[in-house]
Amino acid sequence: MRATLFSGMHRKIYVTTIFSLFSFCIFGQNINLDSIKIDVQNENSKFYYEKLIYKFKFDPTSLSDEEVKNLYYGKKFSNYKPHFFDTDYLDFTKNFAQGNLKKAIIYGEKYLEKDPINPEVLTYLEIAYRKKDKEAKNYYLYSLQSKTLLNCIMKNGDGKTKETAFKVNSVGEEYLIANILGKNIRTFKRTSSMEKDGTIDGFSKGNESIYFMVFEDIENFK
Repeated sequence: MRATLFSGMHRKIYVTTIFSLFSFCIFGQNINLDSIKIDVQNENSKFYYEKLIYKFKFDPTSLSDEEVKNLYYGKKFSNYKPHFFDTDYLDFTKNFAQGNLKKAIIYGEKYLEKDPINPEVLTYLEIAYRKKDKEAKNYYLYSLQSKTLLNCIMKNGDGKTKETAFKVNSVGEEYLIANILGKNIRTFKRTSSMEKDGTIDGFSKGNESIYFMVFEDIENFK
């Protein structure tokens, strides 16, 4: 059974101004993974993955919407694909859940060296720095990076139907997006169906429902 460590944590995410600019306008329902794969792997392309990673690490605000889309959805065609049970990720989530923020930051930043565009980890690192050291330069950087990636997800779906599902790279990001929207999907019924590029997860409870398309390779669970 697929799960996420963050999904089981009874924790309130403080939705402050970091998320206030989400417009929820949909400008790109069709994510052409074949085209993205070609662009991010072509060293002569303006969307070459290492170029995008460099800009994201040092100035995420310099990225255009199209660049962010290639960065986020091109991840599966890059070298930044650690396994699901990565030890730094596990140590990060454990320490964050226990309130050991200093250790959580250490392990979270080690994990980012392998997976620098993980919005789940970036968001919780931003929260850890907000509580521990708001004057640290990484606090502002992680805030911008998290916001950049989350905006991309929000602009490429609305989660209302299978056809307009939020398109994410991992199960953990499902729970992150749902939390931001104020939905505790741990209490929802989940149904899943396999598609060509991943899995459609639908969560429903009464008249409420939310859908995600997870572009996650089965290799991540081996």
